[in-house]
Amino acid sequence: MAVVISAMPKWRFAASQVALPEDWDIRFINPQTDEELILACQGADYLLVPASAPEINANVLRSIAHIKLIQSVGAGFDRIDTATAAALKIPVANVPGQNARSVAEFTIGLMIALQRQLVLADREIKAGRYKEIRKNLFQQGLGEIEGSRIGLIGLGSIGQHVARILTALGANVFYYDGWRQPPATEVQLQVSYQPLAALLAGSDIVSLHVPLNESTRGLLGQQELALMPPGSLLINTARGEVVDQAALAHILETGRIGGAAIDVFSPEPPGAENPLLNLSPAARDRLVVTPHIAGVTIGSMRRMLQASLANITRAISGQPPANIVNM
Repeated sequence: MAVVISAMPKWRFAASQVALPEDWDIRFINPQTDEELILACQGADYLLVPASAPEINANVLRSIAHIKLIQSVGAGFDRIDTATAAALKIPVANVPGQNARSVAEFTIGLMIALQRQLVLADREIKAGRYKEIRKNLFQQGLGEIEGSRIGLIGLGSIGQHVARILTALGANVFYYDGWRQPPATEVQLQVSYQPLAALLAGSDIVSLHVPLNESTRGLLGQQELALMPPGSLLINTARGEVVDQAALAHILETGRIGGAAIDVFSPEPPGAENPLLNLSPAARDRLVVTPHIAGVTIGSMRRMLQASLANITRAISGQPPANIVNM
């Protein structure tokens, strides 16, 4: 009987209505330290982990070199030292694209929430200031997707879904990526490529859709954020480490950009000292935060869990696992 260690809690399977294989010995864990993770994996064959946690570093990997497959439930695998895993011949797999539509929908929702000041309006009305906030919103003016210049940083599966929705809504869409799409894809998606600096300087809204790696860590710092036009908006549903949080907090305090919507932090959960959680009241009104939920609808989680279990099943049966990212 295959022994599978799952750092994905059991309630996630139940909530997503995903049945667990009866012929597996599945052991659910919630490790708080490297030592707890190493101990839990002793005698195990497979390791199933969320895309965002726990960290599986070189020290952990050297102690669990007997593991036959590390399966990430999601597209991300940045918490796993894939190079060391490859050297130890431990395959690491992900399930790309299963939540792309969910993240895209959420991204559009955040754009509209910022443009229309939905969170601020909700708070003020509940505080008894209906007339005041309605007048203020009318006076400052509210944006809309149609006609907006929207820059996407990253045009993978999620970015492409976002682009399709935006063009259908009448936006002018531009993108920057480390790898430019073929001309036919750009025509199909109705997007235009721009260098990063030009995209930041010319966009009403900038939305991040890149994986976390050495080329994207700290991609947007103080210098890059300063290029954004007055009143522009920033959306981050990618990874918290892609944006310098202190620099973002500073530019929100200055009021230079109109606002930001952040679904991801570094680290997660954010500590009380996180600069984005210590803004002045005025800057706080320009920030919408959510707890890394862009891609975790019931449907998307079901697809990710089912694909992950199916991949482990392939490995158990002796077939090559799909979507290996490090070999």
